[in-house]
Amino acid sequence: MFNIMLDKLPSEFEGYLIRTDFRIGIQISQAIADVNLHDDEKIAVAANLLFGAGKPGMDKIVSGIKWFLAGGNIKEQGECGEVVCFDFEQDSGGIYTAFRARYGIDLARVSIHWFEFVSMLGDLGDCSLTNIIKIRVADTSKMSGEQKNEYLRLQRKYAIKPKLSDEEIAAIEDFENKLG
Repeated sequence: MFNIMLDKLPSEFEGYLIRTDFRIGIQISQAIADVNLHDDEKIAVAANLLFGAGKPGMDKIVSGIKWFLAGGNIKEQGECGEVVCFDFEQDSGGIYTAFRARYGIDLARVSIHWFEFVSMLGDLGDCSLTNIIKIRVADTSKMSGEQKNEYLRLQRKYAIKPKLSDEEIAAIEDFENKLG
């Protein structure tokens, strides 16, 4: 278990140097969510991002990626549970402004260790991003009437857009071109 207050922020995983900037964590997360990549390609991209040239064996690569993304604290299930509650691409503006407002950090201009970023991301307090996340994960099954309708409307409005494959995007563009 990693304790961010007591333990030195790691620059290696089991003897292998790692890239620790928060942007690497975001890029790894995006690669893993990329519908255009097969599972083995996702792992290869994530491994190249995290380890660079000096990589361990496959078992250590997978455990290293999980460990890194979890901020050093691997859990059985994330805070959001089964629901995807935010997306680094779609919510980038909300994350950026939340860090500016809450911490005075300009994410476009700083380098922060991924473990620090994950900790701060989990403690943004009340802001537009966390309000949207609350809407996304709200259980509407016990709501009734107007409140339920409003939450369902807001969940559709703030839903994380599905990722389209390159083929799906090409098909949509082809269809739009045929329409004129």
